[in-house]
Parts: sequence; C-alpha cells; structure tokens
Amino acid sequence: MLVAEHDDPHALRSPAPELLERENSEGDRAARGHRPRVEDDRVAPALHGPFAVLDLARLHGLRLVEDCAHAIETRWNGTPAGLIGDVGCFSFYVTKNVAAAEGGMLLTREPELAARAKTLSLHGLTADAWSRFADQGYRHYQVVEPGFKYNLTDVHAAIALHQLARVEANHARRAAIWARYQAAFAGLPVRRPLEPERGTVRGCHLYTLLVDDAAPRSRDDVLAALAEWKIGAGVHYTALHTHPYYARALGHEPGDFPNALEIGERTFSIPLSPKLTDEDVEDVVAAVCDALS
Repeated sequence: MLVAEHDDPHALRSPAPELLERENSEGDRAARGHRPRVEDDRVAPALHGPFAVLDLARLHGLRLVEDCAHAIETRWNGTPAGLIGDVGCFSFYVTKNVAAAEGGMLLTREPELAARAKTLSLHGLTADAWSRFADQGYRHYQVVEPGFKYNLTDVHAAIALHQLARVEANHARRAAIWARYQAAFAGLPVRRPLEPERGTVRGCHLYTLLVDDAAPRSRDDVLAALAEWKIGAGVHYTALHTHPYYARALGHEPGDFPNALEIGERTFSIPLSPKLTDEDVEDVVAAVCDALS
C-alpha cells in the first residue's frame, strides 16, 4: 500500500515513476537505511504527491491511500483530492480548513470497503446507535470483528457540515492572502512555496517560508521577532527522526537525514486564516520583512 501526501508547498515537481522505482531499489534502500519495502501488507509513504505515485501503484497492483488532511480544496486535473487513489483520508481537527474540533472523513468508490471501514470505526459492530434505536424498532447487532473507537460523533459531524458551504469562499480568501505574501517576500532571503503545477489547485492550508543562509537571523530568532510584533507563527514541521521517541526507537542521529533536518530547522508558517483583514495581512508582511531585513 502506498500513502501519498497532498499539498506540500515546498515539494519538488512530481518525479517520473521510473525514478520512484529506482529509489525503492535494494541498493538505494541499503544505502539510505530504513526504507520500507513496497509490499501489499506494508505501508510505504510517498511524499511526492499522487501523480507519479499513482502510476507506480498501478504498476505493482498496490492500493493508493491519499493523506488529504490539509487538502480538502485540492484538485488535480479537475479531480478532487481523495478521489485520485483508492482511499482518501481527511481531517477535521481544529487546525484544518474544515474544523469540527476532532475527527475526519474517509472517501472511497468501493461500497464494500466503505462498509467495512464503517464497521471497524465503531467496535466492529453491525449497527450504530441510530440504527439500533430507530423508529422502526430495536435492531439486534453483533460484533463481527475486532474494531476501534474511531467514529466521528454526530455533534462534530453537524459542526463540519455547516462549514462545507464556506469552503470555496474561504479558499479564495486564503489564495488572495497567499498571492500577497508571494509578492511581498520575493526579495527576502527566504525560499517561498513553489507555484502550483498547471492543472492543479492548491489547498493553501499553510504558507511556509524557509530561511536561507543569507538571512540575518535563524528561524527561531525570526519566530521570536514575530512574537514581539504580536504575530503568531508555527513550525510545520521539525524532522521526525529528531523526536526523542523515534531517535530512541530507531537509533537515528540528527545527521542521518540532512535534508529533513535542514528543512525542519529552517521553515516557519505565518497566519493564513480567511478571517484576516487586509490590515492584518499587511501587519504580517511588515513583521516578516522587518525580521528578515
């Protein structure tokens, strides 16, 4: 099974399937250490996006699971994220573009897969509470396999449903803010997000900048300077292999993955909410320019 992550603003253009195939060769895996073999019973992350990965999955008869947590507005050649592969997984966590405080959504075109996912999400039961206590009378239920407690509550679902009508308008506003940032930061010692490929629509979930060597401050000093301006900023994300658990469990040193380490130490995200006024946006621009000038 392959997992494709959408909407990475700093991602390189999608590589050809033969490049991904070569990257997964025995020699490269041995040279780079802990690279999982692509097999039907394993999950292999594919951070290049779904494009060439889709061809690779078809070549090997693999399932493609799309990580759409940040990409509810994303499109590829007119196809929405979540409908490109076999399964699409969306998040409604409080920081997402549709926020229901917690929970998410799974999309698939396969009715049998959808039915099994629904059963597994609620303890492996054959009927949920609505079905068991409906007006038609009580319905017996059974546990058909070990399941989980992964169901989206009705309250959270109601919160999410009422946000769907605002998705396009919110996306348009974030895209306008994104364009203003791209123009404002062109001359700064930073790397800005790449422009989207032709035929794609970016979700505009996070606007991240990568601090260059020529910058007068480190990333963390920039964060401190923005805090003095009362501008909230974030880090998305530090390299996973530097977190204590993964370093301890897998035995990695920080330098084992130098590209991930560098990106994790140099990137920061700035406000991109559709609730930002034009004045708010200009305050962010002024603060970032001051911190990096």
